[in-house]
Amino acid sequence: MLKFTSQSNLRNRIAFLASFLCIPFLLGFSSSWREGEVLDVKTYLSCDGVHPGGIIDVAFLLDILPGWHINAPELADPYLIPCTLLIEEENSVEVAEVYYPVPETRAYTFSEVELQVYEGKVVLGARLKVGDAVIQGKNLLKASFLYQACDDISCMAPETLQFEIPFQVVPASAEIKKINQEIFAQLKFR
Repeated sequence: MLKFTSQSNLRNRIAFLASFLCIPFLLGFSSSWREGEVLDVKTYLSCDGVHPGGIIDVAFLLDILPGWHINAPELADPYLIPCTLLIEEENSVEVAEVYYPVPETRAYTFSEVELQVYEGKVVLGARLKVGDAVIQGKNLLKASFLYQACDDISCMAPETLQFEIPFQVVPASAEIKKINQEIFAQLKFR
């Protein structure tokens, strides 16, 4: 245990205590909410490549901090922000389908109606059609996810996360392997 000697003065004691108060800030912690604290998102592709004219799926694994939820895409409360997954259709890529799982229904004190929400780990997905004219090699899929995180009492300001997901377009003669099938088994595309 650190003990102050009789030579210590009040200023040394204050500096010593202040250094402990600063440690969380030096380590990157703070009391303010930052992106990634309530929601963490990882992206996955269904295949290690795609042929021109082929289909590839992308999954978004949401990990929502316990005690929090995000609003589902369909909401009965007009004052809240629903989550929205947007995929940019460029570079000969077209969105064939977006998948949102069935949300949970919960009642909260801040809303007069029951809300459709996601809690815990949730997988969203998109099925993409790659055009015949797409350039072979590395391509980039751009996506964004708009969400509003809430706890049992109140909601945060909406946030938008941006993603750039690389995918490989291979010749029609190349073999394609399915990957991340444990994630994609959770998606129920039509």
